[in-house]
Amino acid sequence: MPPIGRFVLPLVTGVTVFGVVTAFAASLSVSSKSLAAGNANVASCNAAATVSYNTVYTASLPGYKVSTAPVTTAAGCSGLSYKVTLTGAGNASLAEVTGSLDVTGAASPDFTSSNVSAANVTGVSVVITG
Repeated sequence: MPPIGRFVLPLVTGVTVFGVVTAFAASLSVSSKSLAAGNANVASCNAAATVSYNTVYTASLPGYKVSTAPVTTAAGCSGLSYKVTLTGAGNASLAEVTGSLDVTGAASPDFTSSNVSAANVTGVSVVITG
């Protein structure tokens, strides 16, 4: 094989493989409601969401436990799903509640049945998806 042939054949093969891979990747679709390879702009319903938690005394602990964790967002988030997580030492999940935001973009997830002692809670977080 002539010296030029040794360089041309690998070059042609590389360009062909790159073209096939690029064509395959270009055929994948992405939207804000699905996951695939690629990218897409996802509109935000709100610049910020707030979450806190309320407590109630219970003799069975004894002490205070988390009762609700109100979530407040913009009305543009109404109907979207949320997940509120109470965390403890080392960011360990103590309890999670999921649901849908009401027409005002708010919710009040109920943690009463979880019996989470307020003394163990070091953080609360919310994720809004949709």
